[in-house]
Amino acid sequence: MARIDELEGLRGLLAVWVVFVHLLPAAGIEASNLGVLEPLFGELIRVQIFCIMSGFVIFMMMSRRREPYLPFLSRRFLRIYPVYLFAFVLSVAMSGVAYEALQSADFSGPKNAGRVVVYEASFAQWPEHVLSHLTLLHGIIPRGWLPFGAYTFLGQAWNISTEFQFYIIAPILFWVLHDARFSLKVLFIAGIAAAWYVGMRWPNTAALSYFAIYFLTGIVSYYAWGRSWRDQTYLNKWTIAAAALAVGTVSIAIGIWIFIFGSALYVRDRAGRQDILSKALKLKPMLFFGKISYSLYLLHMIPLYGLMYGLNGLDLPQGVYIALLGFGTFALAMPMSVFATRYVEGAFYQSQRQAPVAVEDTSPKRPAN
Repeated sequence: MARIDELEGLRGLLAVWVVFVHLLPAAGIEASNLGVLEPLFGELIRVQIFCIMSGFVIFMMMSRRREPYLPFLSRRFLRIYPVYLFAFVLSVAMSGVAYEALQSADFSGPKNAGRVVVYEASFAQWPEHVLSHLTLLHGIIPRGWLPFGAYTFLGQAWNISTEFQFYIIAPILFWVLHDARFSLKVLFIAGIAAAWYVGMRWPNTAALSYFAIYFLTGIVSYYAWGRSWRDQTYLNKWTIAAAALAVGTVSIAIGIWIFIFGSALYVRDRAGRQDILSKALKLKPMLFFGKISYSLYLLHMIPLYGLMYGLNGLDLPQGVYIALLGFGTFALAMPMSVFATRYVEGAFYQSQRQAPVAVEDTSPKRPAN
């Protein structure tokens, strides 16, 4: 069954984007130094788009499988946990080197200083932090109980807990929207709204409530993809661009999604041919990065810190330092990610080979024309 290659390529783009966001502060380049590009490197746009894609893909998958709750949750757990655990164990083992690299960094800045503080918190209560990460609770434990708990040891894995929180509630939401009586739908949606209101005040910003709007955007996109737009003349390049720009003034992530997703709808139902954006996202390098995106996202800080440790003290110019750091990080992180994708994720996520509708296979059935 065919996938939506644009979204696979987008996954790859987002993973590479995350690596660059983490590379620049390591060389003393803060988002505030980048002028008009500051929002792209200083905000959580790439993670927000990942959440939108997750809402879309998970609802698409549930519409096809219609499996019971526990098998669904088990498969999702086996999809994310082995690579997550692999990266977490390596990150704990590497934590001493990472801490030394940050302390001796040739180029200081707020981000590096903040990372030092997080590592100090990691070491101060390491049994609690390790336990919270092993149970995927690090995204909901109040920060007053466990300072910096969402970010310790494996900082970028805070949203793996957020993702799993979504997996827990998604089948219930899907059932209510598709199978429950109208009165139950109303009660459930009212309850969700109340929970969201309370959750937005929860003292851990990795909680699902803080990203609910992005998962919801993905869910709405699932319903949009499930219908035909062939006869809808208002779906065109100009209306897509206008909607993306308008929404982008409120949320850059949702604006970007509207442009990419809307373009995919337009190509599928109205244009009949690929545009420049579709072609770019379907390039082989983008699809390659899309395939290893999850592992790359989790593993890239390990070679980054190792290279920082080796480059510090060489008195290199900033440009040379970041060039070597960037090239070396990608050169080491890519084979690590290929290994993790193939032999760690693949070894546990058996259903990926048994059925064609895994999370990577993101395209729905074509609607009847």
